[in-house]
Amino acid sequence: MTMLEAHADGGGHHEPAEVVAQRQLLGVWLFIAGDAVIVGSIVFTYLYLRGLNTEGQWMPHGMHAVSAVLTWGVVLVTLLSAGAVWVGERSTRQGTGGGVGAALAAAALALLAAAVGVVALRHIPQVVNASSGVRQVEGTYASSLLAIDGSNVIHLVLLALLGLGVAMRTAKGKISAAAPTHARLVRIFWVWVAFATTLSAVVTTVFVASPR
Repeated sequence: MTMLEAHADGGGHHEPAEVVAQRQLLGVWLFIAGDAVIVGSIVFTYLYLRGLNTEGQWMPHGMHAVSAVLTWGVVLVTLLSAGAVWVGERSTRQGTGGGVGAALAAAALALLAAAVGVVALRHIPQVVNASSGVRQVEGTYASSLLAIDGSNVIHLVLLALLGLGVAMRTAKGKISAAAPTHARLVRIFWVWVAFATTLSAVVTTVFVASPR
């Protein structure tokens, strides 16, 4: 009997669910580690350029900082979405229902946070290029903030898609009290994004004016 025939007869090898779950968990942590390197690099660039302030180009004369209200508005809504994800995962593990609604609420909140992030992007100081007439950011503060806020928006849109995916899989019974692994993995990544968003908010609202 060939290996293909043996597999067709039920003789194939299947790994225990615990082993698969551990491998998936490791994959998520490795993904977060890679993402942390990118986020850390962007934040470091912001702080480095702020300290360098070559020829006063950190924040040229007439430029202003983005309102902290928008920045912390993104953080607040993101934290609320993380709370909804946590409630949904707990409901799923306990089998009490409500996992679908919590996931949808988390997705909606993440999308709202992304929308606020887009508004914050539009408030980054810009000037009109004299030759082309195109609006563009001016100064290293604005360009660094553009990278940070843009990264936050991308992460938040990804969270919204993940929340929608969890809601759909929970509704189909693929995520349940007996199989909550995927809900846990999404929650771990969600908490990381909430932390990264909070960290970037602290940096961009506390460390604004250049020391030079």
